[in-house]
Amino acid sequence: MFYLIKRIAMIACLVTSTAASAHLMVAEQGTLNFDESGAYLVVAIDPSSFPDADADKNGHLSAEEFKQAQSDLFKHVQAQIYMTQGKTKKQIEGLLLSPQTAHHGDQSEIDQIVVMGKFVGVDHKQGLRFHNGFYGKGNDKQLAMRAKYKRLGLTQRFILTAKQQAAKVF
Repeated sequence: MFYLIKRIAMIACLVTSTAASAHLMVAEQGTLNFDESGAYLVVAIDPSSFPDADADKNGHLSAEEFKQAQSDLFKHVQAQIYMTQGKTKKQIEGLLLSPQTAHHGDQSEIDQIVVMGKFVGVDHKQGLRFHNGFYGKGNDKQLAMRAKYKRLGLTQRFILTAKQQAAKVF
């Protein structure tokens, strides 16, 4: 447990650093890195996946709008990104959302939202499936995922779409 808290604190420090100007993740891509305790998730989501957060309805999500809608965004992410193992639904623990601004213009517009956390106690040998329900404003985006269990030498790539929102992992 201490290891998880330490790791999440380290990620939070990296995410909140104002000196960082590079994206943490390529848009509409994600990774699941497995170890004996579960799977660490990092995924970049298009902010248009959260139309209710766009308070001024201008088609863009600003940093202020993100702050105002943050608690709802957490709820939506928990509802739309999860893993299942048989009939058991596994939620993201230690969930962090990091808004990333565009590198061009005035940098007030959020370009992507990076989701980080961990699925604790998932077993890659027990019918594990990853689910994502975010595909942008028109459901026209796709999510390219990479799952990796380095110690066991397992690697898998899969693509999720609005029509195929889940995939078996390993």
